[in-house]
Amino acid sequence: MKSLKQIHLLTYFAIGVTILLQGVWINNAYRLTQKQLQAQINDIFSLSVNRELIIRAETDFTTNEDIGTVEQDYETGSFGSPQLLLQDFFAKKNHLISLHTLDTIFHSEITLQKLQREFIINRLNPKTGEVLETTNPKREGRLRGALESEIIPIRMDGSEGVQVLLISPYRTVFRQMLLVLFLSLLLILFVGYALFYLFRSFRNERKLRQLQTDFSHALTHNMATPLQTIYQVNAMMKNDHLVVDSEKRNKYVELAQQQILNLQALTDRILTVARAEQSSLSTDLKPVDVTHLIRDLIEKFSVQVKKKVHFTTHFTPDHIVFDADVTLLHNAISNLIDNAIKYSGESVEIEIICQLKENGLYISVKDNGYGISTADQHIIFRKFERGKAVGRKEATGFGLGLSYVKSVAEAHLGTVNLFSKVGEGTLFELFFPYQTGKQNKSNNVES
Repeated sequence: MKSLKQIHLLTYFAIGVTILLQGVWINNAYRLTQKQLQAQINDIFSLSVNRELIIRAETDFTTNEDIGTVEQDYETGSFGSPQLLLQDFFAKKNHLISLHTLDTIFHSEITLQKLQREFIINRLNPKTGEVLETTNPKREGRLRGALESEIIPIRMDGSEGVQVLLISPYRTVFRQMLLVLFLSLLLILFVGYALFYLFRSFRNERKLRQLQTDFSHALTHNMATPLQTIYQVNAMMKNDHLVVDSEKRNKYVELAQQQILNLQALTDRILTVARAEQSSLSTDLKPVDVTHLIRDLIEKFSVQVKKKVHFTTHFTPDHIVFDADVTLLHNAISNLIDNAIKYSGESVEIEIICQLKENGLYISVKDNGYGISTADQHIIFRKFERGKAVGRKEATGFGLGLSYVKSVAEAHLGTVNLFSKVGEGTLFELFFPYQTGKQNKSNNVES
């Protein structure tokens, strides 16, 4: 048990570390993508500034003698080291950089790169951070959360420069991270499913352990008393005086028969456990006298139970024969009657209605017991689920009976329905459709 807890803790720790590493990986991927975007913006903005400078140079009749030696490359828009000198020269002539032209060029470039997002361009003092001019209509040169490019100087003394700010860059970053985010989401979903499956496995494991305990208890205690009683009765039957006294003999024989029925009930419960472990049930369809089968079950439970049980039956027609697996049908109805008795008070009223209709056989078992809550109705047909019945000491069981009943119905291509209210009893309705053709169907209805 201690090692099992250690495995649980180790598993939780491993899942936690996996999720933490996944978070770190996404964070690092986001930062890397943001840096790549910033580098891309820097290159585009630098190219846009060069092209704006080319446009001003073409409209200004300036010679190299005026500003010194300037090597210009109009093909690529690159000025090399004299670029800053030319920018400073134009600034002194009050032929300042045109933010409007620069905005148009930059917008065209980022559109080609499929990076079209809102942005503003500032002319600012790099030393003080003061914004001297901006393309922002609100006249706000600084925006929180914006992605800032490098400042490109346009004065020799470093008193002026231009910078572009990409507004709300998160969408652009996340769009470039789509593949990474998709793979990350798949991993998170996988880990989440693994965690869910793990919790469910742990829960089922606990229920299996409880089932083993209950099963061992049933074998140890429930079988010991009937066997001991039968042994004692058998020993007393050897007494010649008891054989002569017919009243006492019949009393002990009846006691032995009752204990045999108890053993049979326990055997049926063990059979239910065994059959519940099967993934599917196979059926051997043969004509079954349903009326006789139900009356035999009523007689068995009337003798077996210690409670006061009153049965009411309705058969339509009076004698019903239907093609089904007699063993599966017997066990399914037996489980429903057993549940009706266990989950009721000391005085039990059970109504069994059996109807043969055009589409198949309907069997309903109704009781005046405790009822089943709405929450439990959604889980009661699962294996090892007993709902609030676990809290009732007199209602022992393994939580497999109704799961087995559902499997029997599905094996016959039918269904089982539940109608119940807490404190008002429960009704289970089995439906078995015809499976052997219209000829057999008409014969059953006529009979």
